Amino acid sequence: MKAVVFDFDGTLTKSRKGSNCWYEVWKYINDLAYDDFLYGKYKRKEIDDVEWFKLIFKRYKEKDVRREYLHNISKGIELLPGTYETLKCLNNNGIKIFILSGGIRQIIDDILQRESVNKFITSIETYDLIFDNKGKLIDYKRPNLHNPENKNEYIDLIKKQYNLKSSEILFIGNGANDETVYLSGAKTLCINPDDADISNKKVWHYGIENCENLTQILKYCDISNNKISL
Repeated sequence: MKAVVFDFDGTLTKSRKGSNCWYEVWKYINDLAYDDFLYGKYKRKEIDDVEWFKLIFKRYKEKDVRREYLHNISKGIELLPGTYETLKCLNNNGIKIFILSGGIRQIIDDILQRESVNKFITSIETYDLIFDNKGKLIDYKRPNLHNPENKNEYIDLIKKQYNLKSSEILFIGNGANDETVYLSGAKTLCINPDDADISNKKVWHYGIENCENLTQILKYCDISNNKISL
């Protein structure tokens, strides 16, 4: 492999069934009912993903979500054991590391920096909440995708940008929203499935039902045993 693309919530982090960065913010501001309301509208296709995010941002501004909230939330989210060793090993073997997530950049950045693994990451594609110098929410930026559930589009982007073949990329995820990746031709590995169908071999080429340490993924990365240094 020349590149490994990771989902974040529940993949690089310890499994939190049904939880993600957004859920943790809604919980922090005690507004889970409104989260359910918006998600219901999206699932019923009353709104598309663009409108959904606009409404989330509008509500966050009304609730005065602050940058410090995201930092506080990040403190309660742990990376899967073995993440540092795994990312270091991939980096040492010249394998590029990407994160493709429907989460929130500030939370992801805080966690990666806290665990000193940010230095191994080539690029992160996710949502940005933009704050002013006083920590007040002022704007947002969507991922560079037409739809965050079409993660195969991102794989196609990095193939062009980094001159990679599909066969040289391994995607690792855990959710149903990761399942379009196989359309890109990349190899796919499901770990600690949340709502993903790990038994669907068309979508998931490999699977680890209970991944307790991220080093378990290294055998799928085409690294010879004598080059795995942990």
